[in-house]
Amino acid sequence: MTVKIIGLSEPLPGFEGAGGVPVDFPGNTLGGFIKHLLWGAGPEMKNLFLSGEEGISSDLVTLVNGITVSDSSRFHLRLNEGDRIELVSSPG
Repeated sequence: MTVKIIGLSEPLPGFEGAGGVPVDFPGNTLGGFIKHLLWGAGPEMKNLFLSGEEGISSDLVTLVNGITVSDSSRFHLRLNEGDRIELVSSPG
């Protein structure tokens, strides 16, 4: 999968560039993918992306293969190998 993270004042380590970054992910859901990206990140960063144990923050715009995914079940959205994911932080 390829991921691009936009809108953070301080990018996650490894995501400093403007292009997409390839990420090996052993799981198959969008929520699991986001948790995988945030492994080792501090609680402040996790709060920008996640809402509780099985929710994605309403301030995080998620696009999969160029299509915005915004419904309440997006945490469990199944991903496929080769998907392009964009995470856009838009607080408040």
